[in-house]
Amino acid sequence: MQNDGLTGLLTFEEFVSQAGAVICAHNKPYIVAAGDIGDFHYININYGYDVGDAILCDIAEFFRMFVPNAVLCSRTHSDHFLLLVNIEDIDSERVLREVKRLKEVAKDIISKRVKGVSPNLNIGINFIDGEETNIVAAVDKANIARRVGKGNYNLPCVVYSEHLMDIKENSAKILPIFDDSFRNESIRVYLQPKISSETQRIIGAEALSRLVDSNGNIIPPSNFIAALEKTGKIVELDFYVLSFICKLIRKWINSGIEPITISFNLSRMHFYSNTLVEDIIRLTEEHNVPPQYLEIEVTESVFFEAQEMIISKVNALRDYGFKVSVDDFGSGYSSLSLIGVLPVDVVKLDKSFVRESLKSERGNELMRGLINILNEIDLEIVCEGVETKEEESIVNKCGCDEIQGYLYDKPIPTDEFEHKYIKA
Repeated sequence: MQNDGLTGLLTFEEFVSQAGAVICAHNKPYIVAAGDIGDFHYININYGYDVGDAILCDIAEFFRMFVPNAVLCSRTHSDHFLLLVNIEDIDSERVLREVKRLKEVAKDIISKRVKGVSPNLNIGINFIDGEETNIVAAVDKANIARRVGKGNYNLPCVVYSEHLMDIKENSAKILPIFDDSFRNESIRVYLQPKISSETQRIIGAEALSRLVDSNGNIIPPSNFIAALEKTGKIVELDFYVLSFICKLIRKWINSGIEPITISFNLSRMHFYSNTLVEDIIRLTEEHNVPPQYLEIEVTESVFFEAQEMIISKVNALRDYGFKVSVDDFGSGYSSLSLIGVLPVDVVKLDKSFVRESLKSERGNELMRGLINILNEIDLEIVCEGVETKEEESIVNKCGCDEIQGYLYDKPIPTDEFEHKYIKA
């Protein structure tokens, strides 16, 4: 029997061999579960490899001793694990509840070793029956599911389906299009205005990107962002957008136009670069753009990760003069707990939160209370996803003046935006 030298779990090859034998010998339903520890490299770098190894051993012991009906456990490499679990007489809903419970316990185990880190286990599962003979394919499917959910703190796990294979194939198609667009500088940058509902005047904009395929078809972010995040190319895209808007703002200044503040998105992956702050400052200085005209948007879920490190870098960016906003606020499960620690200037209320809150008087009261809290601590508030005058009126009565939504405009090409909103 081949075992991993650090944890004592099975090697990948031994797992595949034994799993095949077990499934062939017993005509029972199983799941293959694939898991990894989110941003484990950060733990190794900042806490030391001894601590990282201790965590891997703790997790291995947890899988071996406390996962009900676990037949086989493997550490395939680094922080990646596989489990074969017998789910005979267990329905799929109970399986998902159990995965969620075990995931929370495992996160607590990791937290005992590393303070200031909010660990996340990325888990993908693949349901198989006794007729499954290709164990490697079954493992691949579990890993596809794991990668789809990677970094999402609100998902206990992702279950493999054929739809996920379509996503994987889509990624394979998207990456060459992105590479060509990046190399040819043909990525399109759109701007969506932020409007004051009181004055009906533009007060800012958000920069968003679009890809164009060889037939001239526009590819929306929902079709390519996930693929770029999984390959790390999202970093290239974000800096492309930042460079574009720096040139745009410099053009306005040179033409005697007072710029509006433009926000751009930073992916979670940026914060694991030791030179993030310096790179952003250098790019803006190259174009001689005052930092007050740039707003950095960070998605709420990013702050659930390595908080100390991320907050430190956000503080450094704010100290230089950039505005920082937290995007999709209200979409996560711990938003209120973050209010006291987030070093941000602007809170963008997630459109799904806004839309649900507008459906009832109780929802209105909830939004009004949240906006009052944010106003009390001098945070600027933007409501996203407002589409009707009625919604605007309710949002305004709740205390929010800044609107970003289809009521005023969708994201539009830069030249159209300039013609419509920027006056010389």
